[in-house]
Formats: sequence, structure tokens, C-alpha cells
Amino acid sequence: MPEFNYLAMDRQGKRVEGTISAENSALALGRLRAMGLEVEKVRLSMSAETSHAEKTVRLTPQKEGMGSSSHGVMETFAYPVVSGVSLTVMAQFYRQFAALINAGMPIYQALNSQLGQTHNNRLAKVIDEMMHTVESGGRISDVMERHPSVFPDVQLEMVRAAEQGGMLEVILSRIADYLEQEIQLRQLISRLTLYPKILALVAVMILGKSVLFGGGMPAISAWALTGNTLNYLNNTVFFLAEIGVAAFFIFAFFRIVIFKSEAAKELYERIKYAIPGVGDVARKIALARFGRAFGALYGAGVGLNAAIRAAGAASGSRIVHRASLAGVEAANRGELLSETFRQTGVFNTVVIDMLRTGEHTGNIDHMMTKVAEYLEGEAETKAHKIAHIFSIVLYLIVALLVAQSIIGFYSGYSKSIMSGTN
Repeated sequence: MPEFNYLAMDRQGKRVEGTISAENSALALGRLRAMGLEVEKVRLSMSAETSHAEKTVRLTPQKEGMGSSSHGVMETFAYPVVSGVSLTVMAQFYRQFAALINAGMPIYQALNSQLGQTHNNRLAKVIDEMMHTVESGGRISDVMERHPSVFPDVQLEMVRAAEQGGMLEVILSRIADYLEQEIQLRQLISRLTLYPKILALVAVMILGKSVLFGGGMPAISAWALTGNTLNYLNNTVFFLAEIGVAAFFIFAFFRIVIFKSEAAKELYERIKYAIPGVGDVARKIALARFGRAFGALYGAGVGLNAAIRAAGAASGSRIVHRASLAGVEAANRGELLSETFRQTGVFNTVVIDMLRTGEHTGNIDHMMTKVAEYLEGEAETKAHKIAHIFSIVLYLIVALLVAQSIIGFYSGYSKSIMSGTN
């Protein structure tokens, strides 16, 4: 029988670790709860994982070894930059997965059904891995943890808490909601910035690198006078390609190297929060994720400490996560969460006031869900305004550059005529 390592909290609030034998993780979780423990983590022991891996390797030694090596290289260098699975595909996966489980289908069969429907090769491989893990008594969150580029911390922690709380279909639907909202927000910003993007592209094709950085003649004017097409392409198209390649490598460097450090991620987050407008939107989205996850988990019966920890990780913010851990310590001391959150300086007034009301009425889950809805609405409204402001600012910048180029051109032309007359 497989063995599972667990981390839990006893009735006195002390952390306990140990090993328990069970046919699968769900039975192990049930036995631990029957012992009066508040379970934080249940994972298949290393010996059991090794035994299962050895069986798999004996079946297909060469293929498995090559696949493992290839997966490691791709997960380290390629997938952090381009995951290979779009948000739309992931939202569809979560939505269908939740519907199948809600209909009473076992997890293994639900995954098998998903495997037959997906057309994304990488997601299909991950689903197949989930099926083998579930069949051997493991959890799908264990597989998600091995594919961080497909399943961010937000999704991983919510699914992990859902498995422990027996509310997987609810959380899968919540994740689908998150992804669909994010897709809608990206589409909104894309629509609002479409005209400025086209305007900027046309400006580069007219002005070129020489005007934007050198103050020379517009690229289109130089091409009309000299007829040198190669020089025009170097000044415009190749210039845009250089910018694109440089931006890609900078992005890749940060994702692969810099963001491996938790301190670097937190520094980036603090810089992002300090940007006027954008920082406020990012903070509200993180707090909304915290509130929605906390409300869903606590309302479904997950213990307070486990719900706070999972919601902090589900926020996607290191700063919010760290502040939420202070709430766990306060809850163990019997203090009010609202007061502890207020002292951290991370949670805004709306969150604190609504949480305080929930503590007094015994309706924390409902109040935190309302907080999430309010903050999501506020973030979307502000993002809409920022996109409009960005459009106007970019339009003015391009107009000034064009005006400067025209004035400079005619000024030089008039001087050349006057010098020729003299």
C-alpha cells in the first residue's frame, strides 16, 4: 500500500509531520482528518514515487529517459518564455474539467475525456501525466507543481487546497472564471491600444530611426530623394526588427535568470506597485484574487489557517502572501484577522472593513467574495481609463515628432534657398 507524507496542525495549534499508509491521497486525507488534524499537505512519499518511476522506466527505458532530459531543458529555457499553452486553452480545460467532475465522473475518467478533446500537444502530455499520477494514488497538483510554466502558483495553490478540502470542481470553475476575466481584460486593452499601435507603426515607417534618435531627415523623405530602398528598410523595418529581438531577449533573460530569485520577484512587484495607475490596478487584482480564493475555500469548509495560506499564494503576489502569513499567526493567537491585516499596510481599507464585518457577523466567506467582486470591478474600470490615457499620450508624442520633423525639414529647405539666393 502506498505511503503518504503529511504536514498538519493538531488541536493545540502545533505542526506535526509524519507518514500514513492509504490506497490513495483522498483516503489518506480522510484518515488524517479523522485523527483531528488540520491537514496542510499530503504528498506521495519519495519511496513510493521512486517505485512507480522505476516501473515506468522498466517499461520504456530509452524513451522515458530521453523525454525526461528533453523536458528538463525545455522547462528551464523555453517554457518560461513561451509556455506553449494559451490562456484560452487553459480556461477551456478548467471549465470542462469542472463540468465533468460536477457531473459525478471520477477524476481519472474526466482527465481521459479531456485528453481526447484537447488539440494542444503540450497540454495533452501534461494531462497524460496527470492520469498516470492519479492512477498510482497521487494528486493532480503534484503534476501541476512539475510544470510551473503551464500552471502558475495561483492555480497550483488553489487546486492543492481544493484537493485537501474536497471541493475540486468549485475551484476549477473559479480558476476558469479568473482566466476568462483576464482574457477579457487583455482583449479590452488590445482593442483600446490598437489605434495607437497602428499610429506608432506608421510613424516609424514615415520618420524612421534617423528622426527618432538622430534628428535627421524623415526616412520617407530620404527615400523619395535618393531612391535608396535598402537604406529606407534599414531605417524602418530592420529598426523595428532590432527592437523586437532586443525586447524578446530582455524578457527571456528576466524570466529565465532574474525571476528565479524570490527577492528579485518581490523587487519587481514593488516597482510595479509604485507605477502610478498601473500599480494600483495590479494591487487590486492581487487582493481580489486573495479575497475570492479565501472566500471560496473557507466557505467550503477548509480550515482557517489553510484557507489563508492558500489564498495568499493564490493572490499571485509575494507581498500579499507574506502579509497573509501574519494573519495565520494572529489566528493561532486568537486575534482578529482584520486588525492584523491592517497593521501589515498591504490590505486596503475596503478589504479590512469588509473582513471586520465578516468577523463580527460570522460571514467571512461571503464578505470576502463581495470584496473580490468590488475590487475586480474597480481594477477593470481603472485599466480602461489607463488604456485611454495611454492612447492619447502616444498620439500626442507621435504628433509632436511629426511636427518637429516637418518644421525641421522646411526650415532647412528655406535656409538652403536663402543661401542659394545670396
